[in-house]
Amino acid sequence: MFRFSVLLSAICAIALAQTNKTPPSVFEPGNFDVNAALYNLGVDVSAIPVLSSLQSRSTEAACRAACGALGFLYGPSRAFAQNTTAYANATGSYWSVQQEEVRPYCIFKPSVNTDVSILVLLSRYTGCPFAIKSGGHAAFAGASSIQGGITVLLKDMNAITLNDDRSIVSVGPGNVWVQVYAALEPYGLAAVGGRVSTIGVGGLTTGGGISYYSNLYGWACDNVESFEVVTASGAVVTASADSYPDLYWALRGGGNNFGIVTKFNLYTIPSPEMRGGTRVFAEDQFSKVISAFVSVVNGASNDGNAQHWVAFVHTQGQNIAGAEVTYAKNVSEPAIFAPYRAIPAIQDTTAPRTLVEYCDTVQEVNPDGLREMYWTLTLRLDEGFINWVTEYFYSVLPQVWSIPGINPSLVNQGITIPMLKNMTRNGGNALGLDASEGPFHLLLMSTWWDNADDDETIVAWAKDFWDTVNAKAKNDGVLHDYVYMNYASQYQDVIASYGATNKAKLQSIAAKYDPKGVYQTLQPGYFKLNGKPASASL
Repeated sequence: MFRFSVLLSAICAIALAQTNKTPPSVFEPGNFDVNAALYNLGVDVSAIPVLSSLQSRSTEAACRAACGALGFLYGPSRAFAQNTTAYANATGSYWSVQQEEVRPYCIFKPSVNTDVSILVLLSRYTGCPFAIKSGGHAAFAGASSIQGGITVLLKDMNAITLNDDRSIVSVGPGNVWVQVYAALEPYGLAAVGGRVSTIGVGGLTTGGGISYYSNLYGWACDNVESFEVVTASGAVVTASADSYPDLYWALRGGGNNFGIVTKFNLYTIPSPEMRGGTRVFAEDQFSKVISAFVSVVNGASNDGNAQHWVAFVHTQGQNIAGAEVTYAKNVSEPAIFAPYRAIPAIQDTTAPRTLVEYCDTVQEVNPDGLREMYWTLTLRLDEGFINWVTEYFYSVLPQVWSIPGINPSLVNQGITIPMLKNMTRNGGNALGLDASEGPFHLLLMSTWWDNADDDETIVAWAKDFWDTVNAKAKNDGVLHDYVYMNYASQYQDVIASYGATNKAKLQSIAAKYDPKGVYQTLQPGYFKLNGKPASASL
């Protein structure tokens, strides 16, 4: 009977929220009553013993109460307690080992947006913090997991539906991108999303989202028709260019600071068979590879079908470069990639592939279950600087060669003029990038290793590397402020990198929809409006 009451009330609440297209002058009144909001969703606090007896407001007591309430409402199939098989499977489902090591008080697996609303309100009522996991592909601990709080798995919110004319696909945040592509492939369609199979829809999209199709259509965040969002009050709204447009703008790059997205309505795109793979080059060809990289970035305005990146690595005693070259059509020798074809390759895996096949192939070289670290910078596109940073990277690699399992790579990508121009669609995004200043060079150092005992050594080594690169880039006049959220280290302040104007606008929007700062304080992980996730200075 109680659960029926929850569902019946929830249906009414959802209908009301989704028909309310006009934002109220005050989204959450100053006298907002969390208890009453829960009651309106069918949750009577007085009927849940662990809540009605809550007295201590310590985090442990708060989370004992919140997790107990979730267990009371949803049972063990949706609320996982510690020392259960479901809990162990959930904590072991992340990309990086650092995330897997985090131990929440409990794990909650909602199935509909009302469940998410109840979770947020229970967190507010008890004071128990939470984290949200879509795909769980971040490198650092606490990005989508939380020690001693509630980790929320969106895995069961995985519906994928096309509208009648197949122009929009509605995607639940529990999907990873290969699931979306596999569902669309029979229709000859795709969406602008991730390039690795197991990357989640949620984090990639709200953080920006570079795609194989980004030179044609822009980034993932710029290809969302609308977001269904659970706000801090538990209300569910649909944000688009026409409805809650300020919230829509903020979610295009603003991360998890404004609500929990429970549905992404994405524009579909045609997806014929593509062609791509890796061309591997020896060290004596590095300068030519870098020149080819710069040429293809600059050429994107003339042929948007091309997408590429270049990774420099050390493997089996050799320094090599891998150019991942993809073309959105099955064309064997597109003119834009001629600079790469002119360089003798020691290996070439380029071949016709479907999007699903390609993502699975890239997934194979991005395995789960390792200790991971990302760090990134954005630079003006400058061939001389890329040559310098490549040489410097290889000069410092011997300092960490003795660390078991160490595998650093220096990855170069372009933020091209077509990508930048698409960032102005439907009112623009929050990232603060301007096509008149581009194209840009997006530099990432991705490192994995085996043992926790080496964490401090590797972080210190990476910090020294990036301090030197940052100083050189600033001195050379090629440094740009922008930090790409999906590649950022926990020691980088992403939101500040969007510029003072955009940061202030994001803070104002958050204050409107979340005046109590729920998504800043009770969801403390990942990149917040007022600073980097890791408070400790390096």
